[in-house]
Amino acid sequence: MTSKDQSTGLDFRTADGEDYPPPDALFKALANSTRRRVLAALPDSSAMSIDELTDILVGCRSTADGPADRDEWAKVKIELVHAHLPLLADAGLVTFGDGEIERTEIPSPVGDLVAFAGEYEDVSAGDMSR
Repeated sequence: MTSKDQSTGLDFRTADGEDYPPPDALFKALANSTRRRVLAALPDSSAMSIDELTDILVGCRSTADGPADRDEWAKVKIELVHAHLPLLADAGLVTFGDGEIERTEIPSPVGDLVAFAGEYEDVSAGDMSR
């Protein structure tokens, strides 16, 4: 793949010259709502601890019966560390290690796609009659 696609004007290289992931890897990473929430929760320019990220995701899972318990928190963290974060890292969207996670440079079209997916999910969840 060339650095810049002539038909769309999209640049397929990061600022440090690395290629963005192939489309299948990118869309597989974005195909899961938890992974989209991870990307939305991470700050643009600083790292976050995996425990902080787990707290955010557990807060999203709280139910009408009240907040999630310690077992649910542990389950979310295990899923993050062993499933979601490695897949996002393989797609080049995050880096993680030593208990911290950081979002990598995401091209603006991918950021727009993540934002759209979150908004679409919120709207569709609010109107289940469709």
